[in-house]
Amino acid sequence: MKAAAFTKALPALAEVPFDIPHVQNLVVGAGPAGYAVVSSLLDAGSQPIAWVDPEFRSGRLASYLDVPSNTKVKLFEKFATTPLCTSKGAETAVEDFKVKARRGMISSLALNNGIWDINQGLLTADRVFLATGSHPRDDQLYPGPTTVPLDDALIPSKLSGRVTPDDTVCVVGSSHSAILVLMNLLEMQNGPRAVNLYRSSLKYAKFRSDGTIILDNTGLKGSAADWAREKVDSGELERMGKLRRIDTTKHDPAEALKACTKLVTAVGFERNALPEMSVNGKQLQDIQHDKHTGTIIPDKLFGFGIAFPEEVTDAEFGHKEANVGLWKFMRFARRQYTNEGKPDLFYCNI
Repeated sequence: MKAAAFTKALPALAEVPFDIPHVQNLVVGAGPAGYAVVSSLLDAGSQPIAWVDPEFRSGRLASYLDVPSNTKVKLFEKFATTPLCTSKGAETAVEDFKVKARRGMISSLALNNGIWDINQGLLTADRVFLATGSHPRDDQLYPGPTTVPLDDALIPSKLSGRVTPDDTVCVVGSSHSAILVLMNLLEMQNGPRAVNLYRSSLKYAKFRSDGTIILDNTGLKGSAADWAREKVDSGELERMGKLRRIDTTKHDPAEALKACTKLVTAVGFERNALPEMSVNGKQLQDIQHDKHTGTIIPDKLFGFGIAFPEEVTDAEFGHKEANVGLWKFMRFARRQYTNEGKPDLFYCNI
């Protein structure tokens, strides 16, 4: 079954409610992390599964098809081709009724006496897995210039309709996304000038012979790294008068901002809105997950993906960082263990 046909065939929750009253597992979200969770549950034989997402179009990933990634191609391939231990694909599982998939929204989750009540009577579940995704932060750090959404700035065809040669565009950040935006702006034919406000110097991932990657999640990789070394670190663009970079920990950017007409903020992502959640009538606030297991409430509520990332330690510098990437989501979901060291809900030898 082709992906488009598969998605189109899924019924809408508002039109076709679930035809079973109770499931072992509810998975909320159908981006890369949602797929990783569902496939892992199938491998573990933990069925039936209710799977809900507004669109089933790979989450925000579908918006970034034209954006150079920060991940090696072979890791995308590993994510896309990792076989289920049961040799059952997600689409086959849906057709076999092991997964009940619906297009829709989960607005409320209430845990009472160990059982989740979903959307006030929609169905009940033993466990809930949140793979609800994130969106770019918009902290409004520098009011004044017209804001260009990060999602548009990352795609050259969209960005070209947002800026003119007369603009001076302020790009806030020094992340992979910030560098891609600068590259899109400054490689544009008859493009604008740019001002880059940053607090951290550019960092580059380093690939070791043993397979480990230093600054794996915070360092630049791929085309963004190549471009930054050649055009930014070399000072070439500043000498040409096309780029001005300002370290805001040392210099006040106020004067430079006066010349800026547009603003792109690339300072990270924040969680999408979560369903309202309660436990025995008490509202859950400030949702936190165990960054080594994904657990929010033991054996009842879990979070995965970019909204609930694994935390890892950099092998060389020793700092903690969120482990974000398609293959990383799959690997994290598939190697969770109980305190006794035995395979828990997920286990596949990958």
